[in-house]
Amino acid sequence: MNSTKKRILFFTPYATRTGSEMMLLYILKKIDRSRFDIGIVSFADGELLNDFPEDIPRFIAPRKFNILQKISFHLGANPIHRHLRKLATDFKADFWYVNTTMIPETVLIAKEFSIKLVTHFHEMPLTYSYLSGPDFKSIIDYSDLLIGCSQATSNALVDSGGKNIGLLYSFIDSNLVKSNAERSAELRKKLGIPETDFVWVLSGMTSERKGFDLLPDIADQLNDARVHLIWVGAKIDDGMVYYTEQRCRNSRSATRIHLVGKQKEDYYNYLNTGNGFLLTSRQDPFPLVMIEAALLGKPIVSFPSGGVSEFVQDGMGVVTNDLSVSQMVEAMRKIMNGEVVTDSSRSIERAGQFNVENGYNEWIKLIDKNF
Repeated sequence: MNSTKKRILFFTPYATRTGSEMMLLYILKKIDRSRFDIGIVSFADGELLNDFPEDIPRFIAPRKFNILQKISFHLGANPIHRHLRKLATDFKADFWYVNTTMIPETVLIAKEFSIKLVTHFHEMPLTYSYLSGPDFKSIIDYSDLLIGCSQATSNALVDSGGKNIGLLYSFIDSNLVKSNAERSAELRKKLGIPETDFVWVLSGMTSERKGFDLLPDIADQLNDARVHLIWVGAKIDDGMVYYTEQRCRNSRSATRIHLVGKQKEDYYNYLNTGNGFLLTSRQDPFPLVMIEAALLGKPIVSFPSGGVSEFVQDGMGVVTNDLSVSQMVEAMRKIMNGEVVTDSSRSIERAGQFNVENGYNEWIKLIDKNF
């Protein structure tokens, strides 16, 4: 092992509390400063920047241009490129660590300055459509190390022509997953849910990828007055969401749908209102919410959307064979009537493996092996 310190410049898109950015926070809080000098670049002045250790130099790359930057851009000088070139010169890093595929400008400048590059993929193929073909190709071709956050993600990287691929399962700080049973009971009561009814909780942005539009179909097929569906998550203001909300509102199903929006203080208390957890994503690399739900001892029913198939084991719930609402409803019924037996202690033990300590140790192994 090289005794000289390595300099790493980390890149993150928003510095918000998304799963991938929280993972970066956990890594940087634990990183060994006797071995690494580090800096962080964010493309937005997000709230998470306040949580990083104070002595880490932080740089805000321009994403929303001011008037001068807009003029500069129209005259052919990209302010993002200028900012990254200055960083390449001023912060002489051994490599750049880009914690998303969503800032392809970093690859362009890393290439220009012959800087080694790590790209950490928290995305699966449906999300690749946000990138142009040439941008995606340059990420795959130029990165010295591609990291997938699940085997499903890594397999997609192999299929994309990636050469050096590492696997690092996403992880959470399990100490943060705390709920209050009294508060959860209070929230159920507030929603008008009798204690004897069965609640399935879902969590995520109201997007097509997360399968928000399937909610009314699930309710229609269940059609059981003793079953409730609660969706927790930030609302996207688009036509598909409006349409789905109207369908939920006008549903003739006996199963009630509760859209409670984004929750911060009560997030885990809402997760804990559920007797079970439902994952309707069409694609999901390794959703942190499934780890959280398992830590709370909830049985999981999910489509085979990615990392969930690697996470759910016997006694933890059901992953359907196909992306099929009828298969999902059948699995939900089997769990509710006890035909499929689940064991909350099994779920809690499994979820406990994906903790910060284990995650950081795996990350260090990858970095040491490659650099």
